[in-house]
Amino acid sequence: MLNKTKLRLGVVAACAVVAVGLGAAAPAIADPTPAGTIKPLVGVGSDTTENVVNGLGTVVTNIGSYDATGSATIQTRTGGPLFNRPNGSGNGQKALSASINLSGTRVWPATTGVDITGQIDFARSSSAPSGTLVGTDLTFIPFARDAVSFAVNASSDFPRDIALGAAAQDTISPAPFTLRNIYRGTVTNYADANFNTVTIRPLLPQTGSGTRNFWVAQLGLTDALITAGGVATDLGGTVQEHNGTFVTGAGDIVPFSVAQYIQQGNYASLPTTVVERRGNIQLGNIGSNKPYQPSTTAQGGLEINPSFPVNRLVFNVVSTARLTGTSAADVQLQQAFVGSTSQVCSASATIKQYGFGTIGTLCGNTTTYKQAFQF
Repeated sequence: MLNKTKLRLGVVAACAVVAVGLGAAAPAIADPTPAGTIKPLVGVGSDTTENVVNGLGTVVTNIGSYDATGSATIQTRTGGPLFNRPNGSGNGQKALSASINLSGTRVWPATTGVDITGQIDFARSSSAPSGTLVGTDLTFIPFARDAVSFAVNASSDFPRDIALGAAAQDTISPAPFTLRNIYRGTVTNYADANFNTVTIRPLLPQTGSGTRNFWVAQLGLTDALITAGGVATDLGGTVQEHNGTFVTGAGDIVPFSVAQYIQQGNYASLPTTVVERRGNIQLGNIGSNKPYQPSTTAQGGLEINPSFPVNRLVFNVVSTARLTGTSAADVQLQQAFVGSTSQVCSASATIKQYGFGTIGTLCGNTTTYKQAFQF
């Protein structure tokens, strides 16, 4: 199916042990099944967390989560409208905001869409609240931890250990070989084993991706600075996050979720369908820190390195007003997501099975992470 190196095959074998040890069930296809199934709690958004939330839906059966990609449109309520499938954390938050609809009729997408009032209950998000959207309309409820490293072509000589870099180094000449400098366009090549010059092509996921926003922020950059550098590209918006098949050349590099890398290697034994789309990639180290390590709980398995410097919380985003609601639907939402003993937080084995780290009592926190509606 996909080109595999010996390293990749080793990862697949190791990850499969994790699933076997956790007692994986037979796979089921993505989106609520069978087709047309309507669940009480509807989620959309992040590609990074779509698989783990699908997995959580096998435990918390009220959850119906729709993948970031698939059919062009989805229908989430009986008799409800067909509307564009939100792809990515930002688009999930925008669609949720339109669904909450407290300030007059909103449509999704914003200019050409349909009225989706009441069609979505939560948005999956791999990014934290935006500092520019000050407010408390939305609550980001953390449930797990991910890490993000860079992926390169496994057949290339691209350096496998690269420092993150810092703005304080920007005036150094020649520019240090750092991830920051690669993405701001001041480091544009490397020498392979035969001393040939290889041009670097820094890739970014599509606009609206939480991973894209997180990666750019970790490099201390902005989309504007990257655009000014003139090198990084999302290939016209076609680079889907955590899809290594876009990494084809010896100079290609792209940010990649470590949890996604692990779960895709474990795809054959998970309780839901996970598409193995890593292609022929290898994850690199950042500042000599490895992105994953042997599992401390599953013999032969892999888990995120808890000391990896580039890590993030992942969230399910809900309307803040529903956290104190008393309707049956609001109570269902609270039971699913709120507090460290919520249904989602109690499913720690499932969270680990999909490659994410658990976060203890921070899971289910509803007091810390707030943001205004995003339209």
